[in-house]
Amino acid sequence: MGEALVRACLARARQAGRRRVVISTGTRMTAAHRLYERLGFTRLPERDWTPVPGVDLLVYAVDV
Repeated sequence: MGEALVRACLARARQAGRRRVVISTGTRMTAAHRLYERLGFTRLPERDWTPVPGVDLLVYAVDV
């Protein structure tokens, strides 16, 4: 289910003429991290961020 959703988002981004998809994900979402990497996403640690104290987010991106 998760893979189908990510693939649909990537297809929609392509159809909209976007060149890249960037996502943020929680540090403990290791299954999601594996999925993103399997689908070609790479980590952008320089873009990791903390929207509120105690919530650290990792950033991944893929060119579409």
